Amino acid sequence: MASIGNIFWFIFGGCALALGWLALALIFYLTIIGIPIGRACVEFAKLSAFPFGKEIVRETDIASHHVSPIRRFFQTVLNIIWLPIGVCLTIVYIVYGILSCITIVGIPVGIAYMRMGKFLLLPIGARVVER
Repeated sequence: MASIGNIFWFIFGGCALALGWLALALIFYLTIIGIPIGRACVEFAKLSAFPFGKEIVRETDIASHHVSPIRRFFQTVLNIIWLPIGVCLTIVYIVYGILSCITIVGIPVGIAYMRMGKFLLLPIGARVVER
């Protein structure tokens, strides 16, 4: 079922959304400071292209991935810097999710939008994995 949802999502807007986030990631990758934010944008592009059957996890929650205290500190600092932008984007995606949930057919789309909003609140150090 997730495959069918991902195909429809990709055709009807997921492709454009993912390309936009990849373009933003490229801009962030041009600076040294922006590389972690660029990496988060690439992770979000993966989620925005194919949101069904995906889950968002923090790097610190992945058992096989040890995060050094220095890296965790810089992730926290960058998430604090990102927070005003993240709050605005999260509100937009949650509103999209609520509007999508008005119809029964739109409920899966609304859930996907809300999951994306959750990611955008604090994206640095988050990874998108298959469920």
